[in-house]
Amino acid sequence: MSYGLLEKMKFSALELQEYLDTYNSREEAAVSWLKNCKDTFPRCPGDSVVTCQPGDSEEKQLELCQRLYKLHFQLLLLFQSYCSLICQVHAISSVPELLNMSRELNDLRISLQTAETAVATDLEHKHTAHTHKHASQLAAIVVPSFPNTEAAVQAILECLRNHEFTKAVRYIQECRIQWPNGLFGSSAESEVQTLLNVYFRHQTLGQTGTIALVGSRQDLSLICSKLLELNGEIRDMIRRAQGYRVVTTYLPDSSASGTSL
Repeated sequence: MSYGLLEKMKFSALELQEYLDTYNSREEAAVSWLKNCKDTFPRCPGDSVVTCQPGDSEEKQLELCQRLYKLHFQLLLLFQSYCSLICQVHAISSVPELLNMSRELNDLRISLQTAETAVATDLEHKHTAHTHKHASQLAAIVVPSFPNTEAAVQAILECLRNHEFTKAVRYIQECRIQWPNGLFGSSAESEVQTLLNVYFRHQTLGQTGTIALVGSRQDLSLICSKLLELNGEIRDMIRRAQGYRVVTTYLPDSSASGTSL
């Protein structure tokens, strides 16, 4: 893409990746510590839930809380970095020299989502009522076996141009069977997103200076402030727990017997 878009976003993208890597490592550490706690804490008889902990488990519980706090704090940094990147993209999209296809692709996205839901519902009905004599219109769509990926792409583009969105979704499903984890993605990926990628790639073939932002433009500042507020509450609770532990450490043992003169 021209106008230095990628260069302007390079630092933010690298920062986002760094925060994501750190989040993943802290998540792994927190899950590992949680597993360690579950393995060492005794269980009540006949209960599958850990409800009885020995006295020395307080250290582990506090450590688990600290690890979860670090994980949540990293999530906050990750989300703030994501918001910064999104703001940059929206700012760049307003450059008059750029061809903005956002509205066109968002309209297409809405139509494809409706078609995707209809296809999924129809296939479910087909499986549960396969003994019915009359097949539905969607299930009756004949999906050809494409000779190659180029022919498949052209067939999909033809469906999109003719507003045959349900057929386009079925074609993508067939392509993923013929070429799994290839150009058309895997079954775990969104069919709508794959169709949008195919359409956008074809529309901008050999061109530069085109941008499209797909999805609702939500104000992320409220989410960010809520995460920040929650992070502060978690930090304060951990500090109070640490202070309580210090106080109880130096309190006299109430079970100790007194001495008489």
